[in-house]
Amino acid sequence: MKFFVVDLLACPVCKSRDLLLYPIEVVDEEAGPEPEKVKCKNYCHYKNMPASQVPIEVCRECVRKRIVSGVIVCRNCGRWYPIEDTIAYMLDDKYRDDKYYARWLEKYGSKLPASVKELMRIPAVNRVEGAEGGG
Repeated sequence: MKFFVVDLLACPVCKSRDLLLYPIEVVDEEAGPEPEKVKCKNYCHYKNMPASQVPIEVCRECVRKRIVSGVIVCRNCGRWYPIEDTIAYMLDDKYRDDKYYARWLEKYGSKLPASVKELMRIPAVNRVEGAEGGG
């Protein structure tokens, strides 16, 4: 699976825009938004090239992708935000629930490469993987 840099979002805690998206499960939808309306302005992270060099056919392919599960990781502060059932749970620390993170890691942690887990510092992956609760 390939990594994506997310440039439309920011970390709710540190406000950094240096986010990495690692999709675990992706499905193709029959219809997505009109690619002309959502075409990337500067850089295409789907193809890792300047947006001006990406043909509209590639955009049509990209906008049909829906991430069912995955994780967004802030490369600045190490906070990570799970994606489950197509919803990204990008919550400030005061709303985070360690029990949820432990359940999410139990379900998806084995599907994450070590390079992604190394970035996931807050809550610490090893602390949450061993947690029986908290919150």
